[in-house]
Amino acid sequence: MAGTGVFADVIEGDVYKYYCDGEWKKSSSTKSVAIINPTTRKTQYKVQACTQEEVNKVMEIAKSAQKSWAKTPLWKRAELLHKAAAILKEHKAPIAECLVKEIAKPAKDAVTEVVRSGDLVSYCAEEGVRILGEGKFLVSDSFPGNERTKYCLTSKIPLGVVLAIPPFNYPVNLAVSKIAPALIAGNSLVLKPPTQGAVSCLHMVHCFHLAGFPKGLISCVTGKGSEIGDFLTMHPGVNCIRY
Repeated sequence: MAGTGVFADVIEGDVYKYYCDGEWKKSSSTKSVAIINPTTRKTQYKVQACTQEEVNKVMEIAKSAQKSWAKTPLWKRAELLHKAAAILKEHKAPIAECLVKEIAKPAKDAVTEVVRSGDLVSYCAEEGVRILGEGKFLVSDSFPGNERTKYCLTSKIPLGVVLAIPPFNYPVNLAVSKIAPALIAGNSLVLKPPTQGAVSCLHMVHCFHLAGFPKGLISCVTGKGSEIGDFLTMHPGVNCIRY
């Protein structure tokens, strides 16, 4: 079941925590956001209503964690992603349960989304180890006065802190489609899940936690868009936004 077993750390009482610096935390706001079950039209889950101060802290930690992660060899990044993918698929049942209750996704489709998400993480890991720079002679003698004597080298470097904001209809799949490419490329990742789909995303993030990624590299903040949405997207610590 959701919030039990290996996922017990994600919840306290009836409110799910947010993820920062490798730990599951309660917001200092002491407030929560209700997630309504579309089928019963009753409150199914509650998540933390994070504050702007907590967002600032998340960004500060993400920036610091990214610097050391960028120096981590590609093979090591890929190894951790493969591990996260395996854990995600191993625990597909409770995550699929959340999808059913949060966005009324049919049970079969919910399981498919989780499995496909794991496959996508592995795919990004495989493609990521082939992230290579290029070197070639410039064909620069097509213009009078120039000669074909220059050699061009390109190097692919991380952007920094990536903010991921997936939609509600495929909250897990469209979250990992942003998380995995960002991580394999050497970036840190801050996830702001949709309200309807937030608990599914929190369970997914815990799979990355269990895989052993460095503290601070992945964060997940929850709350009302009206309170932290613009603050996140306009934050000076963000180097890239993926919707």
